[in-house]
Amino acid sequence: MRKLLPVVVLLPVLVFGTGFSFGTSPKSQTAILQFQFPTWVAIYVANDVTWDFSNIQSNAANPEYPPDPNQGHNFPQYYYPTNPNSSPYLTVRYWTNAAAATSWQLTVAGDADPETWLPLSDIEYSDAGAGSWTALTTTANPIRSGTGRTSGFQNANQDWRVNITGDEEEGTVSCTVTYTMETL
Repeated sequence: MRKLLPVVVLLPVLVFGTGFSFGTSPKSQTAILQFQFPTWVAIYVANDVTWDFSNIQSNAANPEYPPDPNQGHNFPQYYYPTNPNSSPYLTVRYWTNAAAATSWQLTVAGDADPETWLPLSDIEYSDAGAGSWTALTTTANPIRSGTGRTSGFQNANQDWRVNITGDEEEGTVSCTVTYTMETL
């Protein structure tokens, strides 16, 4: 019996410690529902981008390739992607739930020149429709920034173009472009 008594005495203390009401009706108790959210960021790149110079005029914004010198055309020429073949050429969806005093940024960077004859600096991006072109580099360049949450997913619609100088070689070359969403 002595072993059972301490358990019986402790049980009411535990019940009273977690919230217990008794007596005439009605009785109420409250509970705290706690939600803990870490600072999160999210990013989604919707598509890849291709320039197919065998069908470069599938994008109506492009001049002919190669340029026709009999028509007064020559290199260098800017060419827009053929897949997709209209603006915006690339869409990045981004989001954060950062606190009001927390800054964030969305950046873009290239990994390396696709080829010695096609340097990253000949590849340019802009906000879709803005026409303010920035040369791609290996340095992460901000394309969006802010403070606090983004109120759901936002879109960063991008246009791309490449400066073709006429010294390119046949073949398929590529580079990787990295978009990064981060809090600062």
